[in-house]
This record gives sequence, C-alpha cells and structure tokens, in this order.
Amino acid sequence: MTLGLGGKITPRIGFAATAAGLLLLTACTGERASGTPTSPTLSTAPGTQTSANAQTAFDPCTALTPTFLTEHQWDGLPPSPKQNAASGISWKGCRYVAKSGYGFTIETTNGTLDQVREKFPSAADASVAGRKALRYEARPDVPGGCTVNVEMKGGSLYIVVDDPSGKHPRKLAPCDIATEIAQSVAPLLPAGS
Repeated sequence: MTLGLGGKITPRIGFAATAAGLLLLTACTGERASGTPTSPTLSTAPGTQTSANAQTAFDPCTALTPTFLTEHQWDGLPPSPKQNAASGISWKGCRYVAKSGYGFTIETTNGTLDQVREKFPSAADASVAGRKALRYEARPDVPGGCTVNVEMKGGSLYIVVDDPSGKHPRKLAPCDIATEIAQSVAPLLPAGS
C-alpha cells in the first residue's frame, strides 16, 4: 500500500494512475512543483469588470453528488477541493479521478469566454446544453489534456481533463472527454446562471 492523494491509502496501481494524471495536470494547468495549484492565467483588461456570480451560483463539489459521480463512473477517489486565483481571476471547484484512472477538474470561474478567447485565440466555439462554450488545448505540446469553458453569467464553468495514458474506457480523445463531462454537468447549472 502507498500513501496517495490527500493522505488516503491506495493500492500502488491507483497511485501510479493518479501520479500520471497529476503529472499531466501539472503540465496543463500550471501547478507548481510545490503542489500549490494554479489555473491558466487570464488577463483582466483595463476597464473590464468580472464578478463572482458564476462562483456563487454553482458549486461543483456539492452539485456532483456521489450518486451522480457513480452513474458516470467518475467516483474513483473522493473529490479534492481546489481554489486558485491569479490576476483578478479566480477558480473554485473540485478535482476528480474517475474509476478508470483519468482525472478532471470542474471549477466555476469569474473568467469569461471573452477572456478565454483572448488567452487562447484558437479555441473552438461549441454549444453545451444550450450555452456558448469554448474548447481548447491549453498546452498542445503536452498530450492528454483539454479544456472546455461553458458560459455562465459573470464567468464560466471550467472543465479540464487530463488523460495522458488513454485510460478513458471508450478511448475517447481528451477534448471529447471534456465535452462529454461538460454536457453532463452543464444541465445542473441553475437557470439564469
């Protein structure tokens, strides 16, 4: 047995899968070696105001119930809460490791789609549960990662997937996994958010 995430005891195989996922997450989201998480930095243009409406309207850590996680086979490890901030943009939510071993993070952010587009001009437009969304690889040089931001009032729902070893049971590409997660979670967003 080996000490895993959050001090939990996990089998060596689970630790190896988790470590591989965290390694990619580190590369994709900019986590520092010290373990202090950071999210991709979005700049706030002068005169542009952001609000925390998205973050108060929806809490992925409580909205994704154990039953919901089990139904989607996303219940490999208990969710790990995350909260980051940089340059006036903040993210709040949870990191998950699915039973099959890939990881993903779902957070609300006051970063808007316009700010995401400014930072990632090659982001592809998408529609998720009737909401505007952007899909992009924040680090195309690091395989296995993809991000989807779904529009919310005052920000967005931020979903990042890391699957460096192709652990998804249906062998979906990371951007397809992120889109599938977004399509499952976005309907949980409160109306008007």
